[in-house]
Amino acid sequence: MANADAEQGGEMLIVEPFGGMAGDMFLAGLLDLEDPRFELGDLVEFAEDLLPGEATFAAESVWRGSLSGKHLDVRTPETGETPHRGLADLTSILDRSRLSAPARDFAVRVLTRIAEAEGRVHGCSPEEVHFHEVGAVDTLVDVGGAALALERLGVGRVYVSPPILGSGTVTCAHGEMPVPAPATAELLRGLPQRPGGGGGERCTPTGAALLAEMGALGRADGVAAFELPSGECTVKRVGYGAGTRDPKEGPPNLLRVQLGEASSVEGNDGANPGANGDVQEVRVNLDDLPAEAIGDLVAGLRDAGALDVWTAPIFMKKDRPGVLLTALVRPERRAAMVATLFERSSTFGVRWSPAERVEAGRRTRTIVVEGVEVRIKERIRPAYEGRSPEGARDQFCEHEDAVQLARHLGVPLREAHAIALAAAAPSGQA
Repeated sequence: MANADAEQGGEMLIVEPFGGMAGDMFLAGLLDLEDPRFELGDLVEFAEDLLPGEATFAAESVWRGSLSGKHLDVRTPETGETPHRGLADLTSILDRSRLSAPARDFAVRVLTRIAEAEGRVHGCSPEEVHFHEVGAVDTLVDVGGAALALERLGVGRVYVSPPILGSGTVTCAHGEMPVPAPATAELLRGLPQRPGGGGGERCTPTGAALLAEMGALGRADGVAAFELPSGECTVKRVGYGAGTRDPKEGPPNLLRVQLGEASSVEGNDGANPGANGDVQEVRVNLDDLPAEAIGDLVAGLRDAGALDVWTAPIFMKKDRPGVLLTALVRPERRAAMVATLFERSSTFGVRWSPAERVEAGRRTRTIVVEGVEVRIKERIRPAYEGRSPEGARDQFCEHEDAVQLARHLGVPLREAHAIALAAAAPSGQA
């Protein structure tokens, strides 16, 4: 599971809960992709490792309205009474699993979201929350299985459209509650959603927590957002996950997932020089930070969404040597830059000024050369004042990938670059 968006590598996943969202629906949709990297056997093996003998699965194609999808039946014959587990119990179980560290962290963040939401509803701390049915085996499987699937599928960025909520009431451990359930409402607070739609509860707390965490996956600021790709993308697989019920009103009880890769053009598309070119320069003077701290600050600014960051030597008060640090940012990212500068440096002030720039378009795609994945960046030059033909393109190989290819083939780096670019040509596209 990559913490980077699709342009930086990895698959792109589009999640559209147009008719409902629950943990088992999401897993069913991923299985319906029929991608050999994540199949029912992988889920069964994971569950057996997580809690031996506690879960069985059955997957079948079903109709919901006029559409078909995959329904996943997760059966959990609990021994004794249903356990009332807390967040620490769930985290401990996941820690003992074979999930990788990034996948485990994702699952823990989802469960923490649920605990925090339940805590706000019941007026207690997340650590005091008893998950009731949310702590049952099927939810652990739903959340952990989702983490496993996203990693196996190589998903780096998830796009989420607003979920439908349903209407009426739902019966849960705390009695009869309005739809959306209180925890679901808390989990989706501040995020786009579609109330109504009929058919009872359409979005469960587990489903809402997964959507919120996936909406934050791959974003530099780590803040959840429900959005769809704004540029071009290539969808390779489509799956539908079905809920258990088939309501007569509202949309069919399905969600759709689409797996592919983004190929968005960022900045100017070449037809209108200067379009989308408004940026700001954020600057600070630093004279009391060691080189390592400045390096950490530069990395933090890039993680927070800076388009570029650079430093230059300067002389400050009393002729002390210092560093001028400048970050180039979109106006909407300036607040994140300022916050990072105050958090990671000792500066007493930050200044900024507007700037304009002419931007070339940019696309990134991944090809496979001799079994090695190589990212190819394409620059689309704008037809600026007649100096460049409209739509002229240049291709560049991602340096780190070229290094891996050179090592794999046992050739010099420059030759690996040439091999990758030749494979990326129209006649040799992968």
